[in-house]
Amino acid sequence: MFFKNLIFAASMSAIIISNPANAVIGPIKITLNPTEISSNYFNEDDTSAPFASEIYTEDDIKNSKSTNIYDFLTQNTSLSLAPSSGNRFSQKISARGYGLTVGSHNLVVTLNGRRLNNIDTSGPSINIININDVEKIEITKGSGSVVYGDSAMAGAIHVFTKKNLETKVSVAMGSSGLVQTSASVGINEEKIDLNLSIDRLKLGGYSAAGPDGNKDKGKQTNSNISVRYTTDAGTEIQLDYQTNKSDNRYPNALTKAQYDADPSQNGNTSRNYTLREVDSNTATYSIKRALTDSLTLSRSTSILNKDSQNTYYYSTGPNKLIYDSISTDYILSYKKGGLKIDSGFTSFDGSRTAPEATTYVPANTTSKINTGLFSQIQLTNKDTTYSFGARKELVEYEYNPIIKSTTAGNWLQRFDKHHLEAFDLGFNTKLNKNTAIFSNYNQAFQAPLIDRFFNYDGVWNGFMSPSTSKTINIGVNHLTDKSKTKVTLYRSNISNEMFYNNSTVKNTNLDKSHKQGLELQNLFVVSPKWSTNVNYAYTNAIIDKEADNSAFNGKTNPMTSKHNITASVIYGFNDKANMTLTQKYRSKAFVEEDYLNTSSQKQQAYNSTNFNFSYNPNDDLEFKFDVENLFKNSYGTWVRADAIYPGNSSRNIKAELSYKF
Repeated sequence: MFFKNLIFAASMSAIIISNPANAVIGPIKITLNPTEISSNYFNEDDTSAPFASEIYTEDDIKNSKSTNIYDFLTQNTSLSLAPSSGNRFSQKISARGYGLTVGSHNLVVTLNGRRLNNIDTSGPSINIININDVEKIEITKGSGSVVYGDSAMAGAIHVFTKKNLETKVSVAMGSSGLVQTSASVGINEEKIDLNLSIDRLKLGGYSAAGPDGNKDKGKQTNSNISVRYTTDAGTEIQLDYQTNKSDNRYPNALTKAQYDADPSQNGNTSRNYTLREVDSNTATYSIKRALTDSLTLSRSTSILNKDSQNTYYYSTGPNKLIYDSISTDYILSYKKGGLKIDSGFTSFDGSRTAPEATTYVPANTTSKINTGLFSQIQLTNKDTTYSFGARKELVEYEYNPIIKSTTAGNWLQRFDKHHLEAFDLGFNTKLNKNTAIFSNYNQAFQAPLIDRFFNYDGVWNGFMSPSTSKTINIGVNHLTDKSKTKVTLYRSNISNEMFYNNSTVKNTNLDKSHKQGLELQNLFVVSPKWSTNVNYAYTNAIIDKEADNSAFNGKTNPMTSKHNITASVIYGFNDKANMTLTQKYRSKAFVEEDYLNTSSQKQQAYNSTNFNFSYNPNDDLEFKFDVENLFKNSYGTWVRADAIYPGNSSRNIKAELSYKF
């Protein structure tokens, strides 16, 4: 409590004593000015929005010197990330106390408005995003459920890519066999834009080789083609086609003794590493047309096909899964004066097919269909903005075994559905030209992901109740000529939060739980050469009531750190050279399955120091030198006592050369 109060007092003091003035951008490009938010369709400035947000522009992302999207989110934001069971190509994400175990289930992630969330617990496919193509990242916290519906309980992460205005190639090489190449081409004419990009990554591996001679190595290729055409009448038509191919191996779990002795070892020398192979294709068609001066209609349709297969050490062959989905959004937007209204219809029809039967489970297809209607209104009157929105969504499930039977079990066809609602009420008002306060009340929901219906061996577990949350945010935004500060206090009350109960070996619900905390972000320009960025989150996540196991009551949600802090310093030597030093710290937590908070082992703290130096001799050429985990701090993910999936434990060095034609 003392530490929380101290942080809050310090942040408020910084706001009070700062000299009010218009925000400026110095020679070091750090975004202080208000930044337009695109993800909620209202397009207001972040400092005028009636909800909490973190906004990162193209300059912010470039200054971070991050080498991929996971690195940027880990090292620069209030989010928590960790490799999923040691898989660096697929990472878990947590925000606002939902924990690294299930945090990504409670976040919506979009790429240019297209949802990346899967219908199962494998998490959103963020690894398909090339950090060099990103124009802006928006993180809306405790909001987003009206527009995006299902899973936006903690909030949403929105990534927007930029138009490539030139031809650019880059080559990077680093330790542990890292080789990365990327190329992009942009053609921009009066009515047509064409963008092509390809990114290839190869990693030799960090851990010792398994019996088959393979380390935890991997490779990945992402490619994208985008065409946009604007008609004489101003209608925008866009086609995007994106492919992702990857195969990577990730290590087995270690005991604590093995992890302490050498986290890079293979815990069981008779076991090969898990091999995961993914091949996905996504086609997106969108059209935006102005019906009148005040009314705009847009439509977007995306079709996804993905094949995924895992080969485990005990497998006789790969476990195959086939994903298919189609999503369509219609948005009608009205804007006149200080009034903005957005209404929409959204649909998602996704399925996962297991084409091969196992001992206990027939070949089957499980589907999830979301159909939603929403409307939101925003009214700006002088220095105050009011907003209100509501959503109704129908979620339908079908489990369809290839071989059917009238008896219970995995051979019985099953159906389920839920009618769910979300709404949001908020305001933002300026106290003066530099300081604004805001508050909003948000109701959100998460419909179960289809993995929840099955046990670890694929045997039918049963349908589950959706989770619902009620969140209140209270915050202040403040700008000076040298700093930009955001402070938010929040509390979320949750019903039927979903979790895996290891003692009963079943997926189930917690009756009541809550999350509360404080978030502080401060960007400060010390001088034309020096700038700093501090991002701190205090989180308290408590289980209030669980009727089936009262011993959970009052316990802390596992894999939730109370303190999460990022601090970075940017120094510009001159117009051509600068360096960035970043420190990321995340405090200890209870291990993944420890809902009783009694395990003798704890999830260790995350502690990483990164250094980057960049040199631009001219506008076309750039050289970057990166050192990740400078002091070789080890980090692993604890599932339970003596079950630790190793993460990063080495000092990783990379050099990159980029050239624009």
